[in-house]
Amino acid sequence: MQIENVEFTRFESELSKTHVSAKEHLAPDMGRAYVVAITRENCPACQKQKPRLDKLAATLKQKHRDKVVFIRIHVRRPSTSEEESLRSKDVFGHYFYPTNLILLRIADRGAVEIYRNTSPTMGELGRNVENAVEMADMLEKQR
Repeated sequence: MQIENVEFTRFESELSKTHVSAKEHLAPDMGRAYVVAITRENCPACQKQKPRLDKLAATLKQKHRDKVVFIRIHVRRPSTSEEESLRSKDVFGHYFYPTNLILLRIADRGAVEIYRNTSPTMGELGRNVENAVEMADMLEKQR
């Protein structure tokens, strides 16, 4: 599997046990670029992005192996409640779906966000992932 799929409620539960930030939990290791896609149920833009992101992940995982990690955090949104979506927005500080993040771990700062965009083109996201992999490699060597 090229993209790890995680339900937001599961992520929230795991996060509550760790007592660290969402970024720290998602980007535990130096030397890797962590690409996070925050998606929501019944989101047309998320459905449109899904196969494109899957294809990008397969290409970049083949090229960079374990230097890039793709994670999809999926938010449920039943017609009767916005609660889970609101909690997700609090945890990640986003507003729209899909939101894509790229995280790196830096020796003196922990996990940092180096990219955020809503529904980017895969070309743009791919270029930013390539840059992040280079940065991750450089940061790991400087350690």
